[in-house]
Amino acid sequence: MRDNPFPVHWPLTPELDLEQKIDVEIRMREGTTRLLAACRHQTQTLEAAKSLHTSNERMSAYMAELQRRRRAPARTLSQSTPSTARVSVSDLRMPLMWRDTDHFKNKGDHRRFAVFVLTRIGTQILDSTLLCPVDRSLTDLTYPDVHVFNNVPTDFELRLEIWGHVMQDDMSIASTPHKIKRSIHSSISRTVGKKLAASLRDELNTGRIGPNFELMASAHLSLDDVGDSVHTHDLQLENVEPRSHQLPLFGHFCCRLAAQPDCVSREAYSGNALLLESSGVWTQMHGALQAFRLDLWRSLNDKEAAKKPAKTVTVDRDTLIQPGKSGSREILISNVIEGCDNVVILKAGSAEEQHKWIRNLTQHSKDHLRWKQAALEKMEIQSPGSNRNFVRQLRQGSLYDETPLIESVQTEFANHRPTVQDIFGLTPASSLSSCASSSSSPTFRERSHSNSKPRPNSGTIRSHWPFSRNNHD
Repeated sequence: MRDNPFPVHWPLTPELDLEQKIDVEIRMREGTTRLLAACRHQTQTLEAAKSLHTSNERMSAYMAELQRRRRAPARTLSQSTPSTARVSVSDLRMPLMWRDTDHFKNKGDHRRFAVFVLTRIGTQILDSTLLCPVDRSLTDLTYPDVHVFNNVPTDFELRLEIWGHVMQDDMSIASTPHKIKRSIHSSISRTVGKKLAASLRDELNTGRIGPNFELMASAHLSLDDVGDSVHTHDLQLENVEPRSHQLPLFGHFCCRLAAQPDCVSREAYSGNALLLESSGVWTQMHGALQAFRLDLWRSLNDKEAAKKPAKTVTVDRDTLIQPGKSGSREILISNVIEGCDNVVILKAGSAEEQHKWIRNLTQHSKDHLRWKQAALEKMEIQSPGSNRNFVRQLRQGSLYDETPLIESVQTEFANHRPTVQDIFGLTPASSLSSCASSSSSPTFRERSHSNSKPRPNSGTIRSHWPFSRNNHD
C-alpha cells in the first residue's frame, strides 16, 4: 500500500504556520521565475513580474514576522481577548495629472505605464489588477478589486502602495519615424545581440529578471479613516529616478475603508442564566452576546428556531457591568435610558459562570469603545470576487468632472458646491476625455465662453483653483 502523498497535519503553531507560508512563497517564486523567462508577450511578462514582486513582498513580510516572534518574550494568555475585525478596501481611484496638451490634444507625453496596487496589514499582503497601458488618455486609475483582511486588531495600520513600471520600449519608439524603427529591428541581432544576451545572463544570475516595478507612492490608513462611504486620502509621492519614470499622480486617492468587528458578525459568548423579572421571580433564560447587545430567550430551542428574543439588553461603551453582593452570583447590567438608570439583574449557575459572564460582558463593552465608528454603524464587507462598486454605479465621466471648482456662490449653486458640469453646462455623459476625442466638438475654452452669459442677481464668485499662484484664500 502506497503512502499518502498528502499527510494529515495537526493544528500548527503560529511559527510553523509562517514557515509553511514562506515555503509556499518560495515555490511560487521559483515557478513564476521560470514562467517569466519563458514569456514572449509583453502582457504575460508584466503579469508574471507582478506575481513575482508580490510573492517577494509576502515572503519578506513572513520572514520578518517570524524573526520578531522568535525574539519576543513568551506572553501569558489574557483572561479576555479583544475582538478582531474584517477590514475591506474597495472603490479605489487615483487621479492622474497630465498637461493639457498631453490629454486634450493627445500629443507630447508618450510615456506608458503598467500599474498595480499592494495593500498590506501585518503579514497579509493583497495585490490588485494590473492596469496596462496607463497613458495620457486616462485621467484616473480605477480598480475594481475588493481587498478583505481577516483577524485585524483595532490598532491596525493599512499601508497602500502604488507600484509602476514605465514601458521603455514604447516610450523610446513612440515618436521614432518608421524607417528608423525598421533599422532598429533589423540591426539589433547583428550589433547588440551578444551584449543583450550577456545582460540577460547577468540579470538571471543576480536574481533580477523581467520588468522591474518601482514604488511610486504610498499611504497609511488606520481605524480613524474607517467609514461606510468613499473618502479622499493623501498620497505620499516617492522620488523616482529618473524623473521620466515617475507616474503623474495628483497626490490624493479615493477609497472605501470599511471594518466590521467579529463580535458583530458572530456570537461573542452564550450561556444560561436566571433573569430577575419585574415581579420579583427568577426565570431561566438562554443568553447570546452579539452586536453589542445581550439577547435573552426562554430556551435554547427558541433561539435555534429564530424566534424573537424575550428581552434585549444593550451592552455598549456606556454600559456598566458589576457583580452583585458577595456570594450571590448576581450580575448587574446598567444602562441610562431617557435619563433614568435601567438595571437588569442576572444570576449565574456558579461562581465560575458568573466570572465568565462578567468577563465577556466587560470585554464586549470595551470593544464597542475600541472600534469607534465601526461599532456605531454596521458596515458592509464586500466579497473579494464581487463587482459591485458603491461609487462607480453613480459616476459617469472623469474624476475631474466631479471636482468642485468654486468655493462660495450666491446664485442657483448656493445650496451645493458646483462641479465642472454645473458651471459649463455639460451633461454627465460628456466627460473631459470625450470632449477631446472628437475634433468636431467645441473645445473646453469655447464651451466656457458660450456659457458665460451674465445671470440675473448673480453674486460674487470667488474661484478656488488649487494651482493658482494668486490664490490667497
